[in-house]
Amino acid sequence: MAHAFRRRPDGSVVCRLEAEEKAIIAQVAQETADLIRMDLGLESGGASVRRAATSEDPLERLEAEFAVRDAREPSDSAVRKLFPSASEDPALAEEFRRLGQQDLAEQRIAELKRLMALLDASGPSRSEVALDDDDVPDVLRALNDVRIVLADRLGLERDGDLDTLRMLQQISERVEDADAMNEPDDQHAGGDVVIAVYDLLTWLQESLLRAID
Repeated sequence: MAHAFRRRPDGSVVCRLEAEEKAIIAQVAQETADLIRMDLGLESGGASVRRAATSEDPLERLEAEFAVRDAREPSDSAVRKLFPSASEDPALAEEFRRLGQQDLAEQRIAELKRLMALLDASGPSRSEVALDDDDVPDVLRALNDVRIVLADRLGLERDGDLDTLRMLQQISERVEDADAMNEPDDQHAGGDVVIAVYDLLTWLQESLLRAID
């Protein structure tokens, strides 16, 4: 069972997680990073493009300009929430995406990777996950990004939607006959897992905020 974040005397912030909890959080963080990369068409050469943009060679700078000229508008509903349009004017929105979307996306991916690295550093078994002051903002943003993706997949739009979803699931289970309830229901089981992960991430994020307050 997970234990909330708490502040140590040395200033670090720690929580205790089961091995399965760490594995699940790392998995959804990786899937979120992969979703961002795939939906926005990011290539592994992003760093080389940035180096070329500051090169003294005019040809390399021109190639870097063309490499980021066509920033892809998100097609996935969750990625659209992570990277909303900066303007109602289509031309301005496209310009904002061209100038800043790739850097923002790479920052989000780096934060998700940092979360995964901290989980990995704590070892494969039940153990404490320790954050220093520099880690806390990255972890908070990474947890929030994963929650946004999961909320999108669950269809959560407003406060109270999660409670409504739980209630509907309970009603659905009650109206099933005995035979049907004895059979595995992958769709319901999958939804229950996503809700459980969403609840865990929400609780962790809230406990981290309390620990640093």
